[in-house]
Amino acid sequence: MKANLPGQSQPEPRALREVLPANHFDHRTAEVRLESDRLRHPMRLRLVPLLLFTLPAWADTYRRQPEVDVVHYEIALQFTEGSETIAGVTRVHVMMRQAGVSQMRLDFENMTVEALKVDGKERPFTHRNGQISIGLGRSYNEHEIAVVEVRYRGRPDGKGLLIGKNNYNRNVYFAENWPDRAHHWFPSIDHPYDKATVEFSITAPEKYDVVANGRLVETRSLLEGRKLTRWSESVPIPTYCMVIGAAEFSVTHGAGTGIPLSFYAYPQDAAAAASRFARTSSVLEYLIHRIGPYPYEKLAQVQSTTKIGGMENSSAIFYAEQGFQQPKVSEDPVPHEIAHQWFGDSVTETDWDHLWISEGFATYFSALFYEYLGGAESMKRIMAGAAEAVQQYHKKHPAALIDSGQTDLMKKLNPFNYQKGAWVLHMLRKVLGDEVFFAGIRRYYSLYAGGNASTEDFQKVMESVSGTLLATFFRQWFYQPGWPDYRVSWRWDGAARAAELRFHQAQTTGLFDMPLEIALSAANGREVRTVRVHEQDQVVRIPSDQPPSSVEIDPDGWVLKSLQVSAEKP
Repeated sequence: MKANLPGQSQPEPRALREVLPANHFDHRTAEVRLESDRLRHPMRLRLVPLLLFTLPAWADTYRRQPEVDVVHYEIALQFTEGSETIAGVTRVHVMMRQAGVSQMRLDFENMTVEALKVDGKERPFTHRNGQISIGLGRSYNEHEIAVVEVRYRGRPDGKGLLIGKNNYNRNVYFAENWPDRAHHWFPSIDHPYDKATVEFSITAPEKYDVVANGRLVETRSLLEGRKLTRWSESVPIPTYCMVIGAAEFSVTHGAGTGIPLSFYAYPQDAAAAASRFARTSSVLEYLIHRIGPYPYEKLAQVQSTTKIGGMENSSAIFYAEQGFQQPKVSEDPVPHEIAHQWFGDSVTETDWDHLWISEGFATYFSALFYEYLGGAESMKRIMAGAAEAVQQYHKKHPAALIDSGQTDLMKKLNPFNYQKGAWVLHMLRKVLGDEVFFAGIRRYYSLYAGGNASTEDFQKVMESVSGTLLATFFRQWFYQPGWPDYRVSWRWDGAARAAELRFHQAQTTGLFDMPLEIALSAANGREVRTVRVHEQDQVVRIPSDQPPSSVEIDPDGWVLKSLQVSAEKP
């Protein structure tokens, strides 16, 4: 959805006053957290348990800096009424992953850097082509932390930080970082592989409520009708989830889950927001039961003047304002965005080519919530719609789910990463059974919460929990285009007293090896058998006392497929 963010020519803001105390971030606390991370998040510090074998190669083109790790951001911004220019100070706390590091880079575009310090001392730098190259002034030891402070000002370019008016002609400020636009308003390592904690200190006119990630630290009135609001997120999150929103909100609070809930809406849309967010507690309760503890300090559901319909920012989900201004307000995509708090925000893809780890999981766990409410038929209906989306998209883009050839990050927001990713989980659930599948999901989440994971990491966890080798399953569904196109004919073999089914896989993208349920209906009832179909041409015989009146292939819709079934004439 597009937001109306008109450009304005306005006066410059007053100079940013210092709102970040010199020792605001305690490095001793950071070191304790990092030591804990070595045990809990193997992808962050490159310590790999026996289960995980090796780290995957990076597939996307982002130029990584494996020698450094941003562990914390302190971001201070000042907004001035009637101006689209901001002033900012960002302190980036960088831990060295190896000895001898003396320089690094930060992604940063469109703003003017006024000064840069490292550990309190002015340092020379160059700022070109969207990056700040920094000489740290000395060589750092492994695990030592440097604090890089960047002071800047400028007018945001409409990427990352959106400043304008909402549909009620009121001034608003919202961040929308996905996929890599955070660096358009604060200097950062702007890729999901490098997650960090974050604090925001926002100075704005007093009439604005400010919402951001984490817990509210303080709200304090200042001189000249301004207000300071500070938020702090203590769990590492990707930069695309680090956001602020400032507007004249109607703010209400929810209860019932033990998690602080708040709902931010424009006053004119407060009733619509109450309707749209009504089942927030129910979604949270279901996902906590299915996956594990909620990962953040609170959950804020926020109406926003943004371009993306729903954005899963950690603990502060933004929903485009138009969704609240329709004659009939839809709950969609509320369960999807809440599911992202676990998958995408807490467990984050190591690489953009593994985006399904975020979007496929959120899509499927939204479907699971509706299955919980409406039963198996609800799930079957949702997955049939998902299959249609995948198959229609495949006609124009016949690629595999993991498609390293697609380097346009916005074009990765497609039915492969969403609906096909969900289908892979649905099929894996059937292959393993509910008990093992959900045990594997909980194990996977507990291993990677707060960190990063790849498709290979997920595979190995599910293999470990199930005791089942899944290489063929993962290869065919992630790295092979398409799905099985079954052409099935059947007949009754009276002499053998069996139904004979002839399977032909007609797809040209490679064979699939899948278990299929076959339902035979006869005068004496209905019987369901499971058979393995793995060859291009294959004959399956199913014993039956009576000739079947009908044969159903995958009657409950557990396999993504195309299907034609015909009965042979006697």
